[in-house]
Amino acid sequence: MQLSMKRLSGKVAIVTGGGSGIGRATARLFADEGASVALVDCNEGAVLGVEREIRAVRTDVSSWVVDLSDAGEAERTISSIAEHFHQIDILINNAARYNARSFDEMTIEEWGAVLATNVTAYFICARTAVRQMRMKGAGSIVNISSVQRTISEPDYGSYAVSKAGVHQLTRSLAIELAQENILVNSISPGFIRAPMSIVNGVDETATPRFKSYYLESGRIPLRRAGLPEEIASAALFFASRECGYITGADLMVDGGLTITL
Repeated sequence: MQLSMKRLSGKVAIVTGGGSGIGRATARLFADEGASVALVDCNEGAVLGVEREIRAVRTDVSSWVVDLSDAGEAERTISSIAEHFHQIDILINNAARYNARSFDEMTIEEWGAVLATNVTAYFICARTAVRQMRMKGAGSIVNISSVQRTISEPDYGSYAVSKAGVHQLTRSLAIELAQENILVNSISPGFIRAPMSIVNGVDETATPRFKSYYLESGRIPLRRAGLPEEIASAALFFASRECGYITGADLMVDGGLTITL
């Protein structure tokens, strides 16, 4: 077990999509490192469960149940968190959705919902959180992107487009906020064994095709799927002042997948 160094002591961190997978792992790690944590998720049961887990190590944790695809609700939620904790130091934009559909089958509403959650909500949450970060003269925003921003597969077009948008949003925000000492970086996970990898009740990282095509072939050189905790560790690095001279960067955490393409 990694020894906590309390690198986030005195900080307030928002984790969107905090009810499961990467969000859950990040929230738990940040709490271990001394941060007060605001969990945001549309799944009430899941996010309250994570809140209970975190209370075992830190009492300063609260949950907000909201669908961030609603722009007004997204802005009100971040403002409410700022009012509750009186500061915001770290924002982990992690909430995401996807529809595994071809372009022919996807409706305009489904397309819009993916972009609203995966791109527009990141922008709104960042813009609202920055207003608080400015008051302290520092802050860190970490956007969770995906290797899907660089690779293409059938039926994941809307998700890939949204994650490419996250990549460019990160770079643009980094330039605009640099003089205010607000760092903006992103992480591009590869195949991670998490609830989001379960499609139609099947964990895609455990199928015979995945094992054959990605693992046994060496297309993923480390020959395994990643874990949410491994993305959380990358987020901790970006959120800590140990990375005080890094902004506008993207970290591929993919077991080497993208170097084999």
